[in-house]
Amino acid sequence: VGMTRAHMAEPRIVAKIAEGREDDIRPCVGATYCLDRIYQGGEALCIHNAATGRELDLPHEILQSESPRRVVVVGAGPGGLEAARVAAIRGHHVTVFEAADQPGGQVRLAAQSHRRAELIGIIDWRMAQCAARDVDFRFNALAEAEDITALAPDVVIVATGGLAQQDILEAGNDLTVTAWDILTGDVRPGREVLLFDDAGDHAALQAAEVIAQAGSTVEVMTPDRSFAPEVMGMNLVPYMRSLQDKPVTMTVARRLKSVARAGNRLRATIGTDYSDHTFEAEFDQVVVNHGTLPLDDLYHDLRPLSRNGGAVDHDALIAGQPQTVATNPDGAFQLFRIGDAVSARNIHAAIHDALRLMCVQ
Repeated sequence: VGMTRAHMAEPRIVAKIAEGREDDIRPCVGATYCLDRIYQGGEALCIHNAATGRELDLPHEILQSESPRRVVVVGAGPGGLEAARVAAIRGHHVTVFEAADQPGGQVRLAAQSHRRAELIGIIDWRMAQCAARDVDFRFNALAEAEDITALAPDVVIVATGGLAQQDILEAGNDLTVTAWDILTGDVRPGREVLLFDDAGDHAALQAAEVIAQAGSTVEVMTPDRSFAPEVMGMNLVPYMRSLQDKPVTMTVARRLKSVARAGNRLRATIGTDYSDHTFEAEFDQVVVNHGTLPLDDLYHDLRPLSRNGGAVDHDALIAGQPQTVATNPDGAFQLFRIGDAVSARNIHAAIHDALRLMCVQ
């Protein structure tokens, strides 16, 4: 019986079974994040247990705070839920605002793929952990600064994520759609599709699968020397098996420069980062994947009201010490942002942000 990954996700799995706490076990979600990193010479890290592999710096067992406080988290994606979970274990009173009608953020999009469906366990486990500690969730709540200050918080965590970045071309951005549009089903795939991937992550290949499965022809194009560099080997193989028996081509070292109408089709001007060479090609649809831009309006609205102006003492963060920045004596709370609300990053990084910040707050 092999349970290495199960123990990486939950190092106390045997103890929790012996104690009759099976429902408390953090599940391995089969993301193979750990194996992908090992095979590329990196540290063996778990996609949703940021303490594994960092035991010298981060705790698996969260300690109670000596001074319980009121914590407000905005956003119920993986980072926001981790912040809420850790804060609740610390003994703080936690309220979570979420604009959608259910938690998950981008994880819910990723979990639509049958191969990645178990990723929703990242969200379900944290929701169960929060429910066991009476975290107050407010869904369908697009929080504004007044909603936050009305709760008189001591700490505010902005985990609002990001929005798909689309304004990336010299011209014709309005003629494109994003990989997110395809994954959510907001836009149906065209017949002949160019998918320009400038991020190299799962979203592009997952969108390519959706397009190809709809019976369309798709060209996945990247300016890089290899495609999908953020999708490592253990995950890349299943994508290739899914795509290579369909009309899908992979084009490297080409950059989409602009898009223009050509009758009822779209004319793409394509170049390269290595010379001035350009050429044109026509498609029915152009899809772009360029990562996300922080959805950080609320964070900036709250900064003048906070004690720390939203600033982080990075030396204290790395050393595992509480945040004590206080540049505004009139501020009413500490303010921090995590995950994609800072810049585009993966699930593990968002959870790591939350854990190392909140385990000492």
